[in-house]
Amino acid sequence: MSAGIATRVRGTIIKVPDATPGLLFANGRQTSFTLEGRWQSAVAPQPNMAVDVDLDPSGSVMRIAVVDAQQLAKERLNQIGDVAQQQGKVAAEMARQGIGALAARMGTTTLAATVVLWVAWFFLPAASLSILFSSRSFTFWEFLGFSMNNLSNGVQSSHGLFSLIGLLAIAAPFAAPYLSDVRAKYLNAAPLAYLVLTPIATWWDIRRTIGPTSGIFRDVAQSASSEMLDAISIGAGGYVIIAAALFLAAKAFKKS
Repeated sequence: MSAGIATRVRGTIIKVPDATPGLLFANGRQTSFTLEGRWQSAVAPQPNMAVDVDLDPSGSVMRIAVVDAQQLAKERLNQIGDVAQQQGKVAAEMARQGIGALAARMGTTTLAATVVLWVAWFFLPAASLSILFSSRSFTFWEFLGFSMNNLSNGVQSSHGLFSLIGLLAIAAPFAAPYLSDVRAKYLNAAPLAYLVLTPIATWWDIRRTIGPTSGIFRDVAQSASSEMLDAISIGAGGYVIIAAALFLAAKAFKKS
């Protein structure tokens, strides 16, 4: 039988030959084999070993060779890459459909403004704090976790209830189109309402840190509070957040 008409397939050894023929799984079925005249590799066969099998037209085993470990690893990586690529396409299509459905409910501009708000909230420098001779920038999310009590701990962040309310405020525009109540559109104004409350919460945090005062110390405390507030300046991200919140609020109060 000439080698030219052999069909090469990938197989896996199930049973190593001993007193009886071995078994391998190839071409969708189990096939028996012996080593004499067929085993083409220097290493001994092992169960679960990947092999290249040459089959004659009748399906009988002609030759068996162990698959090179590097080649096998490369093939498996390619398979994983193909699966990942396919899954990525599926995920991208699902995301595209989901964004399309969300844009249809919210409106493209409202969705875009809400996404910009989220990006600026967590990733853009929204405020800076000047302490003595140093200055540090914060994202708005980091700023919400800042407390004057943390100054002694290196300006660490610790988010509390007010920060979590902020998350609900910027999530509200996503929920608005899914509520049947006509007043649900006013949820788009939640981010702006939260921004209005933020300076008040900051001032309250500063006054709470200073503690109760009376008489001459009251003036000193008020002066210290003013100096602390003056040390806080708005960054580019802060203006982006304000602009997005104003846009969403305008949508909330716009007549249908």
